[in-house]
Amino acid sequence: MLNALRKGAGGWIAQLFIALLVVSFAVWGVSGFLTGFQGDTVATVGKTDVSAQQFFREYDLAKRRLGQQIGQAVTDEQARLFGIPGQVLGRLVTEATLNDEADTLGLGVSGETLATQIKDDPTFQGPTGSFDRNRFIQVINNAGMTEDQFVAELQKSYVRQQLASAVVGAMEPPDAYLRAFHDYLNEERSIAYLVLTPDQVGAVADPTETELTTFFNENKSDWRTPELRSVSVVRMTPEDMANTGDVSDEEAQKVYDSQLATRFTEPERRQVEQIVFKDMADATEAASALADGTTFDALKTDRGLTDADVDLGLITRDKISDPDVAEAAFSLTEGSVSGIVEGRFGPVIVRVTAIEPEVVTSFEAAKAEIKQELAAARAAQEITDQFDVIEDARAGGATLQEIASNYGLKLVTYPGIDATGNDVDGVAIADLPGGNELVSAVFESDVGLENNAIPIEGGYVWYDVTAVSAERDRELSEVREKVITAFKTAKVDEELTELAEQNRDRLARGDAIDDVASEIGVEPATADAIKRSTQASGALTAQAIQEAFNGPKGYAGVASGADGAKIVLVVSDVTVPPYFSGAPEMAETEQRLSGDLTNDLLQQYIAQLQERLGVSVNQATLQQLIGATDPGV
Repeated sequence: MLNALRKGAGGWIAQLFIALLVVSFAVWGVSGFLTGFQGDTVATVGKTDVSAQQFFREYDLAKRRLGQQIGQAVTDEQARLFGIPGQVLGRLVTEATLNDEADTLGLGVSGETLATQIKDDPTFQGPTGSFDRNRFIQVINNAGMTEDQFVAELQKSYVRQQLASAVVGAMEPPDAYLRAFHDYLNEERSIAYLVLTPDQVGAVADPTETELTTFFNENKSDWRTPELRSVSVVRMTPEDMANTGDVSDEEAQKVYDSQLATRFTEPERRQVEQIVFKDMADATEAASALADGTTFDALKTDRGLTDADVDLGLITRDKISDPDVAEAAFSLTEGSVSGIVEGRFGPVIVRVTAIEPEVVTSFEAAKAEIKQELAAARAAQEITDQFDVIEDARAGGATLQEIASNYGLKLVTYPGIDATGNDVDGVAIADLPGGNELVSAVFESDVGLENNAIPIEGGYVWYDVTAVSAERDRELSEVREKVITAFKTAKVDEELTELAEQNRDRLARGDAIDDVASEIGVEPATADAIKRSTQASGALTAQAIQEAFNGPKGYAGVASGADGAKIVLVVSDVTVPPYFSGAPEMAETEQRLSGDLTNDLLQQYIAQLQERLGVSVNQATLQQLIGATDPGV
């Protein structure tokens, strides 16, 4: 929030500097927990402290911002997963570093300058465009600050900007750097290429036993069996428990009747246009023109209005805010124009160009859906009631088999699951109850251990690990057919690569690509105006595009294609657009490169300051503020 409040404070260097203050732990390093801290201090740089109040205010704001982005309140645990504590502390330590150095150098900002900046800040301006003190107080209070705290922080901000300006100044990238960057981004190439598919190689004979054994031993890890766990699972979800047969038509009818208007009725919609006139005289003149045969469209044109200016869209009656206009619009027939309506914002004439009538879903059409919902709601309540009963049974020693039998649930056994959720053949297990959460829990458990139920889909999953098979190397006999297939695939790739390289060498020597293509029975293709940023399309893969930039005009190369193919290409033309220093199209690139250079220099400066001044973090206070118990979070 404080950064947002400062957006009007200064020129480009202020804006850039604020953006660069988010420096991670990796940039500045932490010396670790030291004794002798005040209880209200989170970190110290030189002689400057980061207070607990300051950290908590910024930390809370960061959590609230994240909560707005993801649509829910953010817990301390979630904040740690997103790295918020490190980001906030990193920024505050960076600010403290510059504050300390600024104090040493005796930098300052006058009260008059601060007052002017606050007065001119758009953040604090009211509807008239001038400074609004009430808005000022409201904004800084929303940021969790008093007026004195804000002014003090703003003063420090301007001092830091002075220091940053002195260090980085108006950092401009050298013209040679811009030229090289321009050439790299905008260079275009034309290529001719051939796509060689595995069909060019033909059939590959089965390997001999010696070849197969050698290939298997050289690639044994490819067929290694991961650790596998056998698991028994019982699932209880609304889907499993719901029984629409238990819901009567009468019960469904009551729901239908109560929701008929809000859920099962699509209200009438109309395509409405309106012209709002400046006064009644203007409206009366228009109404007379309509009576004399002037069209509604002609009225729009005469007043310089576009369709977008008059079109309210295809809307329901309740979406028209003016009740008199709504009444007029929904009283017209399709294609007709109203008389003068005295609307809230002036006289109005309305036209309706289309009508979609009200649509009501019948009870018979809605009955099945309603019954399913009622059955699911009952099932959810039944799950709540049954959960404690099943947990008590588990605590009493009941097996999953007994629980499934006693409570009408289904027991599913998975003979082998690896840590990624695949089965013994390496295929992902479909519809695994609990998904990755179950897999993780299974690999944190063991045979004979009692496990907590996993909440899923409004229900629960109970599981038992029944066996554990350690990872091991498979024998050739177990995967013989797979190894044979892999051997043939590798052989085809080897021969196709050799064929591609032979033809690449011919193109590199200057042979015409049409002659080469004719001899091997493929059609040549071309691609023009390729840049390094060109996206892969059709047969031309990303690797082929990059390969086209690995040499000068006449360069020939080989790249991987789709489905095991090889692409043989030759660069037929190279074009580099001329570079003009200060060209408008380079402005954005120049600004970005300037920012990169400034960022690098500023980070190096801050790192050197912190090394000289020393940075210490009060881990005990920090852990309390972020709700963590593990040091170093």
